[in-house]
Amino acid sequence: MKFKKYKILFISPFNDKTWQSEFNRPTLIAGVSLIAFSFIASLLLILLSVPIVREYFKITAINKEIEQQKEIIDNISETLDDIGLMKSYIENIIGSDNQSTLADNNIRFMVTDNIPDIQPTDGIISNEFNLDTLHFGIDIVNDQSTPIVAIANGVVIYSDYSKELGNGVVIDHQNGYYSHYYHNEENFVQKNEKIDRGMLIAKVGNTGVSTGPHLHFEIWKDGLPVDPLIFFPGFSKKSDKFEQESNE
Repeated sequence: MKFKKYKILFISPFNDKTWQSEFNRPTLIAGVSLIAFSFIASLLLILLSVPIVREYFKITAINKEIEQQKEIIDNISETLDDIGLMKSYIENIIGSDNQSTLADNNIRFMVTDNIPDIQPTDGIISNEFNLDTLHFGIDIVNDQSTPIVAIANGVVIYSDYSKELGNGVVIDHQNGYYSHYYHNEENFVQKNEKIDRGMLIAKVGNTGVSTGPHLHFEIWKDGLPVDPLIFFPGFSKKSDKFEQESNE
């Protein structure tokens, strides 16, 4: 069976050279189909990447606010140190029979209580930390309304709602560490509130762009995301549960 042949003539605008390409109808259809498929696939890839890019810019904006809040807190800390030194200087000059009632832990949090050491909630890890996919934390799956607690002492610098992340809380632990808690059913803390380790701050929810009740949890150190499983290796993973069920 013979197919009708087509020719394409290419003429160089710089010289008199020409090129000719010859192909039949099946080849033309295959070529056009390949181009159309590539265009549709590229368009779908762009559409699917929009939420990820949007979340990345949202987190970047939050981290920028975190840095600004950190500068404010550092300035306050330096001021408190100056006040403490001035108080001691005055007492040395005028004398004081009473012991100082200004405890150090009222000026700044104890360093040991500001290191992440308490799991934010119980559950199974459904999605792990992955920089390649811009997933800067872990997803902890559990029942709706499961309590969420602060992993260390700190100050709340964000407690609000966003379309993508739902109800979220960000805590500055005042030592370079920041913890993020997203998709919460409800937040129980407010911005600028002082938080103690183990304190109830929210409940597991399904708010924002979410496929089911879970906590999206992140830890940042000096402006960079850190894998939370480094601090909490005891979490069970979804793959571990499937493997256990298959062995039973």
